[in-house]
Amino acid sequence: MGGAPLAWLSPTWTYLHLSLALPQIVCLPLYLSIPESPRWLLLRRRKDVLESYHGNSPADKKCLDLLLDSAWSELQNAAEAKTQTAGGGGHTPSDITHLRHPTILLRLFIMSYLSAATALTYYGICLNIGSFGVGVYAAQFFSGLSEAPCMLVPLVRMGRRLICMLALLLSGTACFMSLLLSRYDGTPALVMSLALLGKLCILAATFISVLYCIELFPTIVRQRCISLVNLSYRLGSLVTTFLPPSPTGAISLAAMVVYSSGPIIGCGLCLMLPETSGVPLPDSLEDCNRQPKTQPARMDALWRPRKFLSSQTETEIPLPEKVVIQTPNTPFLQQQQ
Repeated sequence: MGGAPLAWLSPTWTYLHLSLALPQIVCLPLYLSIPESPRWLLLRRRKDVLESYHGNSPADKKCLDLLLDSAWSELQNAAEAKTQTAGGGGHTPSDITHLRHPTILLRLFIMSYLSAATALTYYGICLNIGSFGVGVYAAQFFSGLSEAPCMLVPLVRMGRRLICMLALLLSGTACFMSLLLSRYDGTPALVMSLALLGKLCILAATFISVLYCIELFPTIVRQRCISLVNLSYRLGSLVTTFLPPSPTGAISLAAMVVYSSGPIIGCGLCLMLPETSGVPLPDSLEDCNRQPKTQPARMDALWRPRKFLSSQTETEIPLPEKVVIQTPNTPFLQQQQ
């Protein structure tokens, strides 16, 4: 949204690039305020930092105790399994073996497709925003303005799968409607409004899929799977440049069909994914299989209270009154309510 007035005020591309890049340097020191992962701190025996985290709000204390209790139990089980494997002369499976698991392959394929489809649609609309018969500066301003509401997506209440499906479906439908109106000499402002609605929804789906991707893959392969999904996103953005415009300078029919059909197909693929809201992050392939089974999306998620489920028993986890977490030497974290 701010790019339009900057482009109007900048006399050359050099000034425009500098005005966009230099303010971002101010944000670099903010990375110092990002806290480390409690699991990583537990692995490194950073007791002092963990105790400082315990000085936060009571809700943070309870969640941190619950997380560290689960993480320490998993570390003990992993150490015992490693000892048994070494004693029995076996071998530890590599990450490539984990990636060949059917559940991981299915989720990796779906999330890779969603990333490629969202990138193709998003950048396709962005690069052709001046092809709707509206002034290029006004079109760019409203293009940026349309992205603001996607930051207000109610992920806590509606979860991941339902809102992602709605965003993909609305995006594909809006792009298809803008295609029909442009073919029947519709008002340029109305055509651009529908295209920007599709851009808003596809950007919301992109934000949701980033979080969804983290919660779908287990810890042992999460980094590699997310890297492959990000690679698909980059490939989708590259393919956008190969879709030529029509001779009149507007978006071609083939391009709009691709922009509208990709999100709709992705909406159907989301039906094969589980809902991960309120469920602990999976650490192993077994945890992925224990995640709640795929069920039809329900609109009553808007008013249902959020529950935290156990990855072992799929039952609700009550917040404990007292949690004691021990290391092999002495207990270092204890919280009395």
